[in-house]
Amino acid sequence: MGRGCRRAALGAAPRRRPARAGPPQGGRRRRGRPRRRTRPGRAGRFAHRPARRPRGERGRLARGAVVLRRLGLGTGRAPPRRVVPAPARGPPLTAALFTAAVLFGVWGAAPSVSVGDSGEFAAAAATLGVAHPPGYPLYVLAGRAFGTLLPWGTWAWRLNLFSGVCAAGALALLFSACRRRGAGAPAALVAAAVLGLSPLWLHTNAQAEVFALNALLAAACLAVAARPNPMGERSAAALGLLLGLGTANHHTLALAVPALAAGVWSAARPSAPRAARALAVFAVFGVLGASVQLFLPLRAAASPPLDWGHPVDLARFLHVFLRKDYGSLALTVEGSAAAGGAARQLLRWTRELWEGFGPAGTLLAVLGGAMLLSRRERRTESALAAGLALGAGPLFLALGDPPFDPQTAYALKRFWLLSWLGAAGLAAAGAESLAFLLGPARPAALALAFVPAFAAWRAAPSWSQRWDLTAYDHARNLLRSLPPGAALALDGGDDNFYPLAAALYADGRRPDALVFDRGGLVFASPYGPDFRFLSKEAKEGRRASVEAALLGRRPLFYATLRRDILPGAALDPEGLLRRARPGDEPRPTPRGPALWRAYVLRVDPALERAHFRVRALTPFYPVMRATGEAGPDALRRLEAALVQGPDARWTPGAVSEAAQWQGFEALSAGRSKEAGDAYALAARATPQDSGVRSNLGAAFERQGRLGDARREYALAAELSPGDPRPRYNMGVLLYKTADYAAAAAEFTAAAEKPGADPTAAAWAARASARAKAPR
Repeated sequence: MGRGCRRAALGAAPRRRPARAGPPQGGRRRRGRPRRRTRPGRAGRFAHRPARRPRGERGRLARGAVVLRRLGLGTGRAPPRRVVPAPARGPPLTAALFTAAVLFGVWGAAPSVSVGDSGEFAAAAATLGVAHPPGYPLYVLAGRAFGTLLPWGTWAWRLNLFSGVCAAGALALLFSACRRRGAGAPAALVAAAVLGLSPLWLHTNAQAEVFALNALLAAACLAVAARPNPMGERSAAALGLLLGLGTANHHTLALAVPALAAGVWSAARPSAPRAARALAVFAVFGVLGASVQLFLPLRAAASPPLDWGHPVDLARFLHVFLRKDYGSLALTVEGSAAAGGAARQLLRWTRELWEGFGPAGTLLAVLGGAMLLSRRERRTESALAAGLALGAGPLFLALGDPPFDPQTAYALKRFWLLSWLGAAGLAAAGAESLAFLLGPARPAALALAFVPAFAAWRAAPSWSQRWDLTAYDHARNLLRSLPPGAALALDGGDDNFYPLAAALYADGRRPDALVFDRGGLVFASPYGPDFRFLSKEAKEGRRASVEAALLGRRPLFYATLRRDILPGAALDPEGLLRRARPGDEPRPTPRGPALWRAYVLRVDPALERAHFRVRALTPFYPVMRATGEAGPDALRRLEAALVQGPDARWTPGAVSEAAQWQGFEALSAGRSKEAGDAYALAARATPQDSGVRSNLGAAFERQGRLGDARREYALAAELSPGDPRPRYNMGVLLYKTADYAAAAAEFTAAAEKPGADPTAAAWAARASARAKAPR
């Protein structure tokens, strides 16, 4: 029974087929078979034979032209663009991607605080405090709201999940923006996979940090700019609100403004009245979003536990907002010096993109950029994607010109994520072009989505923070070191400041302890409200007077490597801290051995190898333990510290100083072999220190190794030509070996330098007389 008969049986009129205009070219086509391509102008016996492909040189040129035409490169003609409107199943796909990214983020999230700023952000969200410049009021408010709605676990864990949710939202919005710009679902999925499965993205967004929220705002801006009417009032209001809110989270979002402006303008080409109306709406909602900045002075007036810069007036607010403590465009205090060289910075960004996206993702981004730039009808996408990638990447590096030291290089990594959003958009265009080029073999292009998944699986030990408890344990160990009612002065170190802030203010531990930092930055300062504006000498005097008064009222401890931090007081090592006591009082019973047995420090070896901040923290333990010990065990601990953190700024100097103290005590006790080992370790830690070389030469001289001693003295004199000590020691050595003429020359050279031993001239005369005396 035919279709019409069935409809008639059900009581409906049969549907009539439309009449055909005529038989297809090459004869009538039989029903049910696809029509075959025929040669034009021919009929009869060979009418249904497919057209032959041209062979030889002509065929190769023709096929090359087809490839170029498909890519839109070099032919002057754009390939037929397949404009894909957002399909009905777009929202379910986006929701599925968001859900998968959230589950993945929950799986890899850190259980508590991690190294870096996460402890500070957890404490700031829990107490509505002012974080380090520029204050991050949007993150603090949003994190507080998220943590209140999720009343399970510690505040640090809640904020870690908040980062994962923001990162998942950024990936979903990136997927949506790529679909709105005409990319197919597979290509948009490749873009989300290339970015969302990169180890840097996964590691950064598994902890309490502001970069996930920054990526969410940037991806939302891209999604709004990809709408069909980006210059409409709703789109202008959304962009203004998002960018205004972005000023209250992370300033790097301003680097996306040129790309957004170029993309929106090229897509809309508005008239002057329409553009003016859109700009007015944009400005109004931008000011509305930026009004979140009022949180800083309003909250600072209540003196919260975390109150960096105390921005209660305009001058202090601008000081915090413009990041004056860091140098505005610098990432760290130590990294404020310029490195020089735009070419080196561009190479740095390219190398990081290659490592983050992998070869496949990077080549897709390059292919997509070439395709978009060669096609006029895709200029909106090229302005958005390429503009964001280059503006937040190479342009950011050109503005800041950060140096290449390990600390700055590690801090800089998280800043790549914003530019990688644009690079992921380019990768989507590249995947779309590759799928179009492959034709029937398009399913092979889908395999590109599995490449970043495989890379993320292989690199999981370096980015997953499921068992990252190093910073959590470190904060607990510091608090274990304090007796009840003690005061703790922190002498620098973010990994001392921020985990302690989370333990004290977010978790409510040790309310009996008084904890403050000697810079007057993070914690409530006992030095007075004007301390930040004093000169360096006035600050030192204020510190000495306030801390001496504290020493008379309660036990005073320092988290420091310095031995002379408080004038007139002795600092005895007790575990991780140093306990201050008046210099004329006897030393109390040391608690160090018991504390070291009570400490717990869980370190993931894979994270320690991969991340600088972990390597910068863990050597603190063997260095402080060696400070309270003596002998070969102490030297072995110092060697271990040098191996654990060779690229940390503080490690070589601290190891060298501790080893020199060990060498001095051993040499004073007559243990010249042990002293030589200690000074040799100090020389390995700081090979350019002339004082260490001179002391090592003295230890060799005590052992009778005169040749080695002479070599070290000569090297010390070469490293520090103005230091008289190596020349004096060399003179003593040469005098002992009866080389009086050379000894006289060394004593004379030492006597001519400022700060020389007063006896150098007399020894020079004596050696000269011995040299002239007949043998």
